[in-house]
Amino acid sequence: MSARLRPSTHLLLSFAALLACSPSDPGTTEGTTDGTSTGETDATTSTTSEPTTGDAPTGSTGEPTTGDATTDATTSDGTTTDGTTSPVDTTTGDDTTTTTGDDTTTTTGDDTSDTTDTTTGSTTDETTGGEGLGPDAQAAIDALELVVDGVLWPSESDYPWIVFGLPDAAPVTVDNLKELVGPLIVVDDGEAPLEEQTIEEKPWDAIFLQMTTPQDWWTDYEIMRAEQYQAIQDTLDAHLVNLKMFRIGEQSGNWLSGAIDMFVIGETADGDLVGIQTVTVET
Repeated sequence: MSARLRPSTHLLLSFAALLACSPSDPGTTEGTTDGTSTGETDATTSTTSEPTTGDAPTGSTGEPTTGDATTDATTSDGTTTDGTTSPVDTTTGDDTTTTTGDDTTTTTGDDTSDTTDTTTGSTTDETTGGEGLGPDAQAAIDALELVVDGVLWPSESDYPWIVFGLPDAAPVTVDNLKELVGPLIVVDDGEAPLEEQTIEEKPWDAIFLQMTTPQDWWTDYEIMRAEQYQAIQDTLDAHLVNLKMFRIGEQSGNWLSGAIDMFVIGETADGDLVGIQTVTVET
C-alpha cells in the first residue's frame, strides 16, 4: 500500500521550490543595473558638455569688423597678416614692382635714379657740320636741303650736292678756307695732301649761268635741270649774303684737274656760314 503525502506537506514543498527557482539576491540585480543602464548614463553624461556661455573663442572672427582696411586677419595657425603695413615686392627679371596698399611704383632695371643718355652728346648735324648755328642759318639749311635733293652736278662723274653750316665762322676767304672746310674734303689715295692743293675763287653765280642759260640743243632733261639749278640759286640768294664760290684741287698747268671740290658759301646776319659742296671731275 502506497503512502500518500499530506496536503500541508505538499504546499510547503511547492513554496520551497518556487523560492529556489526565482532570483532572490538583491546584489545580482543591482550589479546588472550598474553594468548596463548606469554605465550608459555615465557615458552619455561624459559626451554632453556644459552649456556654452556664448563667448567667441580667442582669434575667431565672430565679432563684427570695424571696416578698417588695416584689420589683422587671423589664419588657421593663429598668425596674423596685415594687408597694408608690409610692402609686397614682385620681381620679374630686372623689372621690379613694389606695391604698398593701393599705391604701386614700377621701376625698371636695378636703378632708375640715373637716366641713360642715348644721344651722342652733341647736337651736331651731319649736314650742318657744327652745333650752335643761329635760326637764320638753320632756315637756310632747311631750304637748301629741299632744293638740292636729287640734283647732280654733271662732269666726267656726276656727284650730288651736300649742304653744310659753320657757326660763327664768317667771313670766309682764300686764306682760311682750308681750315674751315678741310673736314668736309676727302683726299683719296694718290691725290696731293690738302695743304698742297690750289684754291680758285670765282664769281658765285658763274656755275649757275652755265646751268641755267638755255641752249638750242637742250632736251627735256636739260630744261628740268635748269629749273633745279635756278631754284638752288634763288634759295642761296634769298637766305645768304656775301656769297662766294671756291674750287680746291691739284693744279696742272694753268688750271685744276682731277677731282675738284667745289663750294658755294654765304653768310647769315648772325655771322654763321652756310653753303653747298660737290665734286667735279675734270681731266
